[in-house]
Amino acid sequence: MSRSVHAMILAAGQSRRMGRPKHLLPYRDGSIIEAIIEAVLESSVDALVIVANPLVEEFLRGGLPEFCYTTINDDAESEMLRSVQIGLACIEKKADPRPDDGVLVLLGDQPEVSGGVITTIAEAYRLPRNPPDILVPTYSGRRGHPTLFSIDALRQARNWGDDRKLSDLLEERPDGVRELPIVSGPMPIDVNTPEDYESLQDE
Repeated sequence: MSRSVHAMILAAGQSRRMGRPKHLLPYRDGSIIEAIIEAVLESSVDALVIVANPLVEEFLRGGLPEFCYTTINDDAESEMLRSVQIGLACIEKKADPRPDDGVLVLLGDQPEVSGGVITTIAEAYRLPRNPPDILVPTYSGRRGHPTLFSIDALRQARNWGDDRKLSDLLEERPDGVRELPIVSGPMPIDVNTPEDYESLQDE
């Protein structure tokens, strides 16, 4: 049986540096969050969970396909790891995943990530007989996003507190980390500030 790959979009941030809800900013024919969702839907992943703040959840309500789910992180002070833990709980409830299934973690402020890149990472995880614990894309030699974690790896961080980061898993499992060069385009922009958004629009 082929390993499943679930996409997880993290869209619970409070956009403090942007000064307005960055996930809902206009981008192409919709918004930033809609562009990321569209890329996932164009890819080969099996399902999607969106970890959203209440504003994003309300914006998306009723407009997602059957295999897409939203779950809320309403703690404005929490770190990214908390959103991943909430997303993992949703995947385990909805899909009953196997330990070697994968979760591709996408940032909700990187609308330049394409369906092709998402598929490339998902298939690179599905194909090997012995997949890595963590598959990290690289852009011109620099590690970036989206990163794919096995369910087993994420479960290790399930009960970590706020003093830990998701990236700590790469240090906890160094022998299980594999890099995947992405040559189809540059590293996507993180849209955190008005200047980032202006750069995105310029591109």
